[in-house]
Amino acid sequence: MAHPIPAETAQTLHRLLDANQPIALSCKGTTNHCPMALIALAEMGADGPRLQAFFDHWQAKFAIMAAPLDAPVARHEWLQQLGNFDQFHALQACFLNWLQDEGVDAVLQAVITQAPFAPATGAFHGLIRLAYGLQVAHLGEIAAGLANLVVGYLPVPEAAGPTASDPAQALAHLSGQMGGRKYSEASITGQMRTVAGEPEFAAALRPVPYTASLLPQLAQLAMAAYWQTRDFTVLHMVTACHAARILLARLPESMHPRLLPALWSGVAAAYVTVGAPALQPPDQLAAQIDSNLAQNWDEVFARARARNNDHVIKLVYSCQQENLAYANPMYHAIAQRMVAGRE
Repeated sequence: MAHPIPAETAQTLHRLLDANQPIALSCKGTTNHCPMALIALAEMGADGPRLQAFFDHWQAKFAIMAAPLDAPVARHEWLQQLGNFDQFHALQACFLNWLQDEGVDAVLQAVITQAPFAPATGAFHGLIRLAYGLQVAHLGEIAAGLANLVVGYLPVPEAAGPTASDPAQALAHLSGQMGGRKYSEASITGQMRTVAGEPEFAAALRPVPYTASLLPQLAQLAMAAYWQTRDFTVLHMVTACHAARILLARLPESMHPRLLPALWSGVAAAYVTVGAPALQPPDQLAAQIDSNLAQNWDEVFARARARNNDHVIKLVYSCQQENLAYANPMYHAIAQRMVAGRE
């Protein structure tokens, strides 16, 4: 984690996450980012009063209460809810009961194995919410993330055709075939669903070799694309790669080859929604930052903790965590630019 969460702060965090459970998945003009932002704030050193203040702000501005729950989905019927958005809270209750009975690892592996893995669901928010719940061991949030992945199911075709040498080459091919396209849907999810259904996308999407370096490659490409574009959709590619790393760490390595191609397809679809811009070479990007500049994450965290923008909070947290994994100074540069208010 970014900072060890003191016991008193952890108590406040879990109390607020519990209080968030009745909130609808779709809120006023957004999805329910509140629990993810609370977790990121706590990981970046926010104290209990700051968590409470953010919770109060978010609930007043965005929250919508879900309809009262009649009964959870029966455990043997959970897979029948694939794509059934109205069953989010009933399925969340089902998964919570299951988690309490059998434990996180057993339920996590069962659901991820049996349901088609669709990390692009909800513009990657199902994946992110699940990963953040795992990070702080909150069963309600783990259940919510799993339920989101099931009821919001957004499949993206798996790549076919000739295999690219690496994801960078595959994105360059997509840029050549689909660069400059614009999509009119209001939401990221709607745009990604349109791209996923386009025959041109399926034809242009190339498989990439599965190796242990595939997720790091995707993460670095997402980070570089965000630095270049500052695009809101690409921001979600960065936080999704961080979330995928958390999730995969909790799953047997034997499952990874099945899951990562779905992440690649989702990242590729998101890239096409923003026009599939040609990405600058790494040396050109590196020249745009001062790699000798001291990385003061405490200062960046302090500025992020003062913000009420949940995307600023989550991106700064993800950048620091990804920097720990990959040691790329561009993560710090992105985080600094984010808290400076130019995003």
